[in-house]
Amino acid sequence: MASRPILRVAVSGLHLGENCQPGPGVIRSLREAYGARIHVVGLGYDALDSGLHAEGLVDDAFLLPYPSHGPEAFVRRLEEIHATTRFDVLIPCLDVELPVLLRVADRLRELGIAFVAPSEASLGRCSKDRLPELAAACGVATPVTRRIVDGAGLAAAGRELGFPMVVKGPFYEADVVQGPTEAAASFARLAAKWGLPLLAQQFVAGEEFNVIALGDGEGGVHGPVAMRKTVITRLGKAWGGVTVEDDDLTATATKLVAALRWRGGCEVEMLRARADGRLHLIEINPRFPAWVHLATRAGVNLPLGLVRLARGERPPRYKAPPPGVWYVRHAIELFGDQSDLECLLATARRRGAGTHQLASDESPRGDR
Repeated sequence: MASRPILRVAVSGLHLGENCQPGPGVIRSLREAYGARIHVVGLGYDALDSGLHAEGLVDDAFLLPYPSHGPEAFVRRLEEIHATTRFDVLIPCLDVELPVLLRVADRLRELGIAFVAPSEASLGRCSKDRLPELAAACGVATPVTRRIVDGAGLAAAGRELGFPMVVKGPFYEADVVQGPTEAAASFARLAAKWGLPLLAQQFVAGEEFNVIALGDGEGGVHGPVAMRKTVITRLGKAWGGVTVEDDDLTATATKLVAALRWRGGCEVEMLRARADGRLHLIEINPRFPAWVHLATRAGVNLPLGLVRLARGERPPRYKAPPPGVWYVRHAIELFGDQSDLECLLATARRRGAGTHQLASDESPRGDR
């Protein structure tokens, strides 16, 4: 007889395309910890979100309304899914979900759904336009950044910051532009896709590093893992990387996360300037990154710690990860029947989910 799951978890952010989302890495990490004793409910926003269809990834799959539809539509859909397939823990993996979830937190707790999220104050302090304040308070360098809402502001930023310059969306994507014409094209594209305001940022030449960690909301920072980007997409996303041992990098990232009193997973993006070796804070992402599974393979299973935190337990005692553990992302094709897509579009639930099989495990692994 198959063992009953000891964890039923819902995970969003399931698409693995050019701009990869964290959900699949979170799920793979949890499957490594819990084996067959986990039931995963996949939450997608588009019928072609690849993680909804990847073999062995999710046990059940549903579509959600976009967070832009408002908190009420979002929480009602979660209530419907929970009534159909109960889950105990929700792991949101997209930036745009957090403000909505904070507004419906009480409704979720009434349902018995646990989730970990930063406070509204912490979330505001790590927003892209307020990052210079945080950096200054922690004594960390950061590129000069200007908020832009129109062409005149963009032109003024170009004159002040010079070229190349970085134009960034409010949530995702950034372009390195070489002059006013490229800047205008980038502004139009990002504004149409993400809305205003955008950000213009001073370009600093150097090598890119990321640090992933879990904050406990009280200033504690658990399991930091530093990674150097080795393969970067045209969107600036890591397609490959390798763990590194860099005390300055890890200590700087830990100081920033602690200052935020961050609760949940996060990623600190930094750049080591080629000119003088100085670290510059680029971004703080309010959730685990798509490369979270690399940290797990390096011995630091942060999604397991997140689940423990959600359930009122202490995260595992993580050991320092070894340097030199690398990954490179590998794209494969997924296949299915058109009728499955039609069913997903018509009912917002994927037909035929629930076929994941692994050897039984009585308890989660990763307790170090």
